[in-house]
Amino acid sequence: MNSGELLVSNESFIRIFIVIAYVPLCLISARLLFPGLSPSAKRLGIGMLVLQILVVALSEIIQPTSIFEERLWALDREFNIPSTFASTQLALAGGLALLTASLARARPALFRLYLAGLGLSFLYLALDEFFAWKDLRSSRSWKINVSILGAAIVLGTIALALRASRRARIWHFCLLTGLALVAIAAVVVDDLPPFCGDLGIIVLEDCLDYRIPEEIIEFLGIWLALVAMLGHFSDATRASSAPVQRSPYVLPFIWIALIFLVPLIPRFEMQLLAQPAAVKFDKRIQLKGYRIDSEGRGPLNLRLYATASAWDWNHIGRREVGYSLHLVDQASGESFVSRNALVRPQFEILMFGSQYEPIYREYAALEIPSTTPANRALWVVLTFWRERDGEYEQMKVLSSDLKLLGDAQVVLGELVLRADTPTLTTAPLAQFDNGLSLGAVDLPNVARAGENLIISFDWRSDDNGSEDHAQFLHLGHAESGAWFVYDQEPLGPRLPTRLWYSGLADSETWQVPLPADLAHGRYQVFTGLYRMGDQERVSAADAEGKPFVDARAPLGYVIIRSLPP
Repeated sequence: MNSGELLVSNESFIRIFIVIAYVPLCLISARLLFPGLSPSAKRLGIGMLVLQILVVALSEIIQPTSIFEERLWALDREFNIPSTFASTQLALAGGLALLTASLARARPALFRLYLAGLGLSFLYLALDEFFAWKDLRSSRSWKINVSILGAAIVLGTIALALRASRRARIWHFCLLTGLALVAIAAVVVDDLPPFCGDLGIIVLEDCLDYRIPEEIIEFLGIWLALVAMLGHFSDATRASSAPVQRSPYVLPFIWIALIFLVPLIPRFEMQLLAQPAAVKFDKRIQLKGYRIDSEGRGPLNLRLYATASAWDWNHIGRREVGYSLHLVDQASGESFVSRNALVRPQFEILMFGSQYEPIYREYAALEIPSTTPANRALWVVLTFWRERDGEYEQMKVLSSDLKLLGDAQVVLGELVLRADTPTLTTAPLAQFDNGLSLGAVDLPNVARAGENLIISFDWRSDDNGSEDHAQFLHLGHAESGAWFVYDQEPLGPRLPTRLWYSGLADSETWQVPLPADLAHGRYQVFTGLYRMGDQERVSAADAEGKPFVDARAPLGYVIIRSLPP
């Protein structure tokens, strides 16, 4: 560095910005605006200003001794002390606007409607500031939506300011100034590229990062908006009692209490609505519960409830850690539908400590393509993964009370996509006590030993299935009385009866391998069902309700011929 040049780091630049720009602007604004406030409103405004300056200063003065402490005070992070305070200021501004709208009954209805809309807008922005909803949407989409909202507020404020008294115009101007600062920070400063050059005699040690100045400018803009709402509240309540004038004091405490209750919602929701689970992955992630909602062929909605240390979840979320959901065909192992998503940083109450373990909730929706085959047993499979150098490494399952397809694939459940079924027009050949009925059977007249007996079955179900059944096929030799027996699931492995649903209508063609030494002759053919759990047959009857002997429905006869020599 040459003589006369000043070496400045990015941290030093931010501190200089705070001292020569931010703090003086705060004090000048207070000096100009506070005389117009009522005593109680002035005290609240001073208190919020002091706290804001303190939060901004501490975020730069404190030297963190851990990554956790660094995150706790970072101005550009969510779910920590600065984001909590910024959200509280916005919520206080929104609460003041709604409170003023309810108290200023002597003011025009249009003005009170404007305040009500302003209050709801500030409450939305308070939630967005704390929960970082903008991170869940595209940056462009979020900026467009907020710009539309801001433009509506600005136009309404200008329209009312033109008709307001000189005293009231001060608060409208104050609000517009605050919104302008927030807009400049969010739209302009946020898009500035890092500056890496020199500023005359000032030599930059590293490139200037505008993220922290952007947040500081937003802090000042939010505070000005809050002062504007304090001004409107002061004008509306000057003749009110002291308790009414001091009522805004409770608003920050109510807001903080509400947002600190948020982590309890996923825990209660999991206990009331979710299927419990105990699956431990590496990286200290544990799946505690899940819920699968499916209707017809619409989107498959899933909720995952997981726990990890507060720091681990959000830290790995910034290290490209995510999860995958697949619909896997049980018979073939083919994945018909899949969705990959990064875990989202979520509210964690960092102030409770780095080892606090809240319940994190992830939402996912699997869109089912129209080409996905119906009436097939599908597994809903979950994996967690981590991206490293362009490669995706699955997190291994350390222990699980759920079925696994591998060392990293957890089966959350199973389902079947329903098919449109025709109305039954013919009487069933056999009716079973479990709600299943056998319709048409295509049985050939002749078959050869050593080849396949090809036979088709039409099945219907009038109830939802709950257990697995097997179908037996008995061929009884008319002369010798010998029997050939063959069993399999009615629709094969593609759809076990436990997944059959009310209204199902489907068919299956069996290819029954006949032994080469099967005696030729005429065979009577029977079929029926038995429960795979206890091997007991299911009672069956004909269309008139007459029970079949031995729960076997007669299908007809087939002649077995020997293979030619």
